[in-house]
Amino acid sequence: MRTRWLVSTFCLFLYAASGFSSCGSSSCPIDLHALGLSDNSRLVLDLSFQYIDQDRLRRARGDFEIEHDEVRTINRLTTLQLTTRLAPRLQLSLTAPFVSRTHEHIDRDSGESEQWRFSAFGDIAAQIRYGATQSFWLSAGVKLPTGARHETNGDEEAEVTIQPGSGSTDVIVGATYQWGIVRNTSVSGPMGSAAQIPFFTSLTYRRNGRGTHEYRRGDELQLSAGSEYPISPSLHVIGQINLRHTDKDDVGATIENPDLTGGTYVYVSPGLRLLAGGGASLYGYVQIPVVQRVNGVQLVSRVNLLVGIQKRF
Repeated sequence: MRTRWLVSTFCLFLYAASGFSSCGSSSCPIDLHALGLSDNSRLVLDLSFQYIDQDRLRRARGDFEIEHDEVRTINRLTTLQLTTRLAPRLQLSLTAPFVSRTHEHIDRDSGESEQWRFSAFGDIAAQIRYGATQSFWLSAGVKLPTGARHETNGDEEAEVTIQPGSGSTDVIVGATYQWGIVRNTSVSGPMGSAAQIPFFTSLTYRRNGRGTHEYRRGDELQLSAGSEYPISPSLHVIGQINLRHTDKDDVGATIENPDLTGGTYVYVSPGLRLLAGGGASLYGYVQIPVVQRVNGVQLVSRVNLLVGIQKRF
């Protein structure tokens, strides 16, 4: 019965994940820290790496004005996050990303291929989480315009949507609810073979400000739900289902087409966590898109990869 429940849960994660602008500025919509909100660690260091290869064009119905044909965008995002516990139910997190991106498109007027390759720091963010109860947490944060905004290919500046930094100040609010159920597992502990299996749901809303050239990315709503199940003392199955909806962009003083931005996306994100001892763990997710409903014509990925290492003190 325990084996059947484990297999069924893992298959659900595999069967049941990324909102992109037309040129592919992106990140994996995964909530990495919802299951650790009640942890008593004073300090948590987390270093993660995301790989998103957007090599497939998805098109909505209708005719759209297109200046260039998108070919491919490869995103490599390395993120350091530090979380400190200020009080039993109050946490502060700081996030610093480093972006390495390759982008290619074909200009329709000249027929020439244009490419950009650059690596630079993105925008840092700060977030406060408050536990209204042991199970219900509220969060508020701000992303600051600290990242590089004028990367070029030597001749031409890259489009606003693929720059490492947006140039905008964005406000983020959210809520997380956690609960658990007791199930028999193959792992022995204080309760024998029984263990509490944690679950969470989280909702985040992001209000984006105006940035480079008065460009304002569409506001974003993200909903995630997930769990973790031990299959041995040092190996856990993890998984999430993620939904992201983004509004169309306000293109400001640029010549971008807002009808080629925004959309709704749903992913299933199965993964594994390896407990290395001493408060350290390694984790990895494979994020599989099951819904990619874009506006206009946009680049999307076939799968997203995310790996990381975490240390609790």
